[in-house]
Amino acid sequence: MKKIILAAAVLGLLPLSFASASPLARIAPGAAQIDANVTVGTALKINDRNGNYKDYDGDARYRFGGTVGIADNLGLDYQYAAHEGDDDASVQSHQVSLVYQFNPYLYGYGGYVRNHIKHHGYKDNKSGYQVGAIGRLPLTDKTTAWGKVGFGNAISQYEVGVGYAFADNWEANVSYNDSKYKDFSGDHDAKTHGVNVGVSYKF
Repeated sequence: MKKIILAAAVLGLLPLSFASASPLARIAPGAAQIDANVTVGTALKINDRNGNYKDYDGDARYRFGGTVGIADNLGLDYQYAAHEGDDDASVQSHQVSLVYQFNPYLYGYGGYVRNHIKHHGYKDNKSGYQVGAIGRLPLTDKTTAWGKVGFGNAISQYEVGVGYAFADNWEANVSYNDSKYKDFSGDHDAKTHGVNVGVSYKF
């Protein structure tokens, strides 16, 4: 109960976002993490019916989610990503996956994706799946690097980052994410990339 209250307090104190952090060192029942980041230097591009991409720049936005262990080596993960640009253009994505830990360094995941796109009066949703892998590499006692790659009928993405444990259960994170949200009606796709900076709480 105390852990749940502390997690809620973390959420309330961090008006940033979640996601983009090194994965749990060991997925097990009761293990969980909350990751809070702000996305800076982001870019949003959307193509037209002719396949030409227009750059809508990008405002500082957010990504959020978390992971909870539901069995030995098996976890449930949720991620939300939001990007906004000029001319009221935006793309959002909800991603729910099962994550399986093969060993201390390698994880596999797969699950459901639902994306939403909007620009110039055009709106659409696309649901689908994605599968992928996450790699985790401890560099020192307090520093961990990670990489993530995913593919599916509605999204393809990759991410690299590094985390530094600056206190018990707390980790500072910096990462780069590149995503493509695809196959909306009318052959529309959206591309985003950005640098995420924030903290993670693991318990």
